[in-house]
Amino acid sequence: MWDEKQQRNVAELLRQFNGADEVCAVTGCSPDELDALSEDAFKCSFEEARSVFAAQGRAMVRQALMQQALDGNMKAIDMICRDQMGMGPVESRAKTIAREDDAGGEEDDTFLAVIRGRARRPA
Repeated sequence: MWDEKQQRNVAELLRQFNGADEVCAVTGCSPDELDALSEDAFKCSFEEARSVFAAQGRAMVRQALMQQALDGNMKAIDMICRDQMGMGPVESRAKTIAREDDAGGEEDDTFLAVIRGRARRPA
């Protein structure tokens, strides 16, 4: 059974996107014990707890990023705009390539083929 300090520590590890290996390494428990320990501490399986705490972690990261953007950090502004407008580098490149394909280009770019699931990523 994890004591209150260990429960807080595990919750923080999971908010920081750590998984079972890291939790076991820090708490000294075995992977076989995780579900029982998690059930006792958080009233759910380890995977359910990991999912909930990871969502909290993502929210905290987004909050910090938004604060940086509001404070004028241009990289943070760029990242938020790209995320909110669907303009990430992968999406932008795929849209550009798709437009070029629609304009009559016969060649299928390897990058786009990977996105479309028609090719493997280059090694």
